Amino acid sequence: MNGPLSPLADVLFKERHLLLASHDLDEVVDGCTRALRPHRLSVHGRSPELATRLFHLPIGTISLNRLQYGCAVSVEPVVPEEDNFLVTLPLSGAARFSYGETTSDVIPGRGAIVSPYRNFRFEIDGAFDQVILRLDRRRVETMCAALLGVEKPQPVHFDLALKEMPTFWLRLLESVAHLSEHQVSKHSRISTHIEDLVIETLILCQPHHLASDLPHETRAPPPLNIRRAMEHMRAHLTDPIRLDDVARQCGLSLRSLQIGFQRHVGLSPSVWLRSERLDGVRATLRAADPGSATVTEIALQWGFFHMGEFASQYRKRFGKTPSSDLGGM
Repeated sequence: MNGPLSPLADVLFKERHLLLASHDLDEVVDGCTRALRPHRLSVHGRSPELATRLFHLPIGTISLNRLQYGCAVSVEPVVPEEDNFLVTLPLSGAARFSYGETTSDVIPGRGAIVSPYRNFRFEIDGAFDQVILRLDRRRVETMCAALLGVEKPQPVHFDLALKEMPTFWLRLLESVAHLSEHQVSKHSRISTHIEDLVIETLILCQPHHLASDLPHETRAPPPLNIRRAMEHMRAHLTDPIRLDDVARQCGLSLRSLQIGFQRHVGLSPSVWLRSERLDGVRATLRAADPGSATVTEIALQWGFFHMGEFASQYRKRFGKTPSSDLGGM
């Protein structure tokens, strides 16, 4: 089993997440269609027998899944376009994925991302065990448009072969899973913010046809103590935060924290924190139901108490008013 994936797979491999355990072809197709996407399934071998187990953990608009067919199979689409992206992270066995004109061998340490726009085919051996991250197509396209600074979402054509993702991305997936484990609401601010970080990191790290148009940060990564400060503040974005407490948590003086941020991040810690909170506000606004939430309530939840100043900062960062993003997902 792939080492960095083990904790995530362990979270998913629990009986309460078991959606399907079947030897019946029709049951398997129906269960995997509901959890993932519509498809046709064929079994192969001299005496093939399905022994399928599907674990399913939905969180907001995304889901984490673990799927083992138990025998060699092939998977093909039944509709021309899909409404989701599937990110496959192999744990064992081997498969060959085809998407459009591209083919990729998928083995532990070498995953794949199947976009929704072209025909796909999976050839999977009996030992193949995989974690599958299912992402909503509209949310990915909308997030990419926001990063590009354009209004209209458009298709995002990722490379099929998944580039090695940073370890912290797998930790984000673990965080999403654990939030669900602890029964954090699927509409919670923290869950929504982490989901957005998962998608944003994928867009920034995985090659796709729009990657050259994205803004690129040339600054070197900050040192460990500054990264710890950033992680601490990200974990408490909706809580009151005192910078002297953050500095103490990371073994720094307040002055050293301020100098470190300016030198390695290019912003003061307070400006960086405000930017992160604005991102959180925007994600929450766009996922909210306009009939049951207001801009003021959401702004207050994220630590903005002066509505005029908040609206000005929001408009400066995103080029629109907070109210225009309410319910915009």
